[in-house]
Formats: sequence, structure tokens, C-alpha cells
Amino acid sequence: MARGNTNLVAAKKRKENKNSLYNRVQSRVGGWETTPSGLKTRGVEISSADSSIKVSSSATKYSTLSSDSLRFTRDGGGTSFNYAKQMQFIPASLVNLGTAFDFTDNGFLDYDNDQYDVIFTIKNLQTYDASEGGDQNLQLSAENKSATGFTPTANLFIGSVLSTTDVTSSFSDENSSQRSSALGSSPAYSVDKVAADSLHDLDIDNVVGISVTFTITFSSVVNKGGEGLLTATGYVRVGNKDSNAFQNNAAYLVSSWDTTRESNGTNTITKSFSYSSAPSSDGTNPIRINLILNNTSSEDGTTGSIAGALTSITYTTSSGTTTSITGADKVDALVVAR
Repeated sequence: MARGNTNLVAAKKRKENKNSLYNRVQSRVGGWETTPSGLKTRGVEISSADSSIKVSSSATKYSTLSSDSLRFTRDGGGTSFNYAKQMQFIPASLVNLGTAFDFTDNGFLDYDNDQYDVIFTIKNLQTYDASEGGDQNLQLSAENKSATGFTPTANLFIGSVLSTTDVTSSFSDENSSQRSSALGSSPAYSVDKVAADSLHDLDIDNVVGISVTFTITFSSVVNKGGEGLLTATGYVRVGNKDSNAFQNNAAYLVSSWDTTRESNGTNTITKSFSYSSAPSSDGTNPIRINLILNNTSSEDGTTGSIAGALTSITYTTSSGTTTSITGADKVDALVVAR
């Protein structure tokens, strides 16, 4: 073929090809080939579109690493789950039952928020008191969870089997919105429930534990920089009702919460409470649950609105007596972020 014809063919091909970085570097480099959003080679793919690395052994089974999660997917996307995001083992010598534990004070790392699980392993803990007799049930739990720590608790329930009562609908006031003015660092028992709060009252006796699950929905989120965050904060309060507030007694407990999103969506939060001296109620002063959406804060100018809703409340009750177990070197703890 004459040189003139060869040049014409080459020019025609250049004209037909799109003048993009992707089209200009289609050839493989060191075993990698380009894609419209990144690079790939065999079962590994790097994507700048969603800031992730995908590793696959087949078309239907693969792992994906993004900025804050490691997820395994199978069945071509039909089933998937997250690997543990953060995991720390705390030896029994540092776990003092009944005493608050701070991660950084003990040489560990803080977590992003309070949505982690604490798994206790008994090392040297009395689980039966022969002098008490009867049925005895041991309950280990992590109370007052926050990003910086938690309180490990152990209670021995004597004389009965624990039972639970679940409420998943027909709440006294299911939905909540952000309060018009922010509360202080911890609302007192005398702070009234307002129209913006979620609420539930239940006439139930001998309550030794309460678990409250709720959702926080972010909407109308504007994230101009693409990397900003919108953080919502609030409280869950439990105790005996007193008009629009709570009675000033040992049943009143409060736990703060916070949750963050960079786009529209819904986050689910669970807060748990336990009692060594079980409170009861009557028709006038039932056990009250109060969800408060306190405030929002913005990073990089991200804006939006929030709404809350109670989804389930589990009351654990016992008709026997309760003994709190305290002290260190009794249980190990494994703290796993979801």
C-alpha cells in the first residue's frame, strides 16, 4: 500500500476515535488495562467513579473496598455483607465491670460512633450463687456506648427467668423532627417532651433492661464539594413519666447519639439501658421512652434536614431480685464495629 494511502487510513482512524484519556491509553501497561473510570487486570478493578477497589474470583463473587467499608458479595449482587470495619480485643485486666471504659485512655482507638457491638467472654466470673438458690440468670451488656468508650455491666437475676416484651408499632408518638432550639450536653429529668420528639409510654413492671431502636432519615442533602458530611445528634431518655417530663429517681437514664451521612438516606441506631434495681410503673407513671433530635452540624457546607422514627422497643423484665457484679479481671471484651 502506498505511503499516501497508509497516512490517509491512519488519519481516518484518529478522526473516528474519541479524543479522551481513556481512548488514548487503551493499551495495556504492566498487565493493566484502562476502563472509563479506572484500571483493571484479571479479577482486580480500581474505580475512580465510586472510589473503590473490587477483587473477584468469579463474575458472581467479589469483595469491594471503599473509603469506609469492606464488603463481600455473592450471587452476582443478590447477597452481600460487610466485613468488620474495626475490631479491638480488650483483655479482662482492663475491663472493670460497672466502671466506664475509655478507649484512648487504655491505649486503644476511638470508633466513628456508638454503633459497635461488644462481645464478652467470661474469664473468671461467678455465675451462680448457691446461697441464693432458685433460678439464676446472668446478663452481660455494654451500656452508655459512645465513640470514645462504654460501661461494661454484669447483673445476676435471681428467682425467675428473664422475659421480653417487644413493641414494634402503635407507639404513643412515633415520629420526631429536629427541636427548634438545641439542648445542653445532657437533658435533665425535668426537661419536657415537646411536639418534635418521639415518645412511647408503657405500663410495665420489674424492668431490668430497655433496648430502643430508631431511624434517622436525611433528606434534601446538598453536598457541594462531594466530600462534606451532615451530622445529626440527639438523646434517648428512659424512666418513669411525670407529666411531660420524668420523675427524679433511679429509673431516669439518658444516652446521647450521633450519626452522619454525606447524601440522602436512612441510618438505624440502637441504644440500650440496664437497671440493677428494676423500676415498675402504674397507669399514672408508666415507663416512658423519649427520642430527641437535638441538633445538626455541617462539614464543608453540606446542608439538609433530618427526621426520626421509633422502630422497636424491647423491655426485659424479671420478677426476682437483681445483684450487680462489679470488678476487673472477670471478662474479656471484643469490640466490633458494624
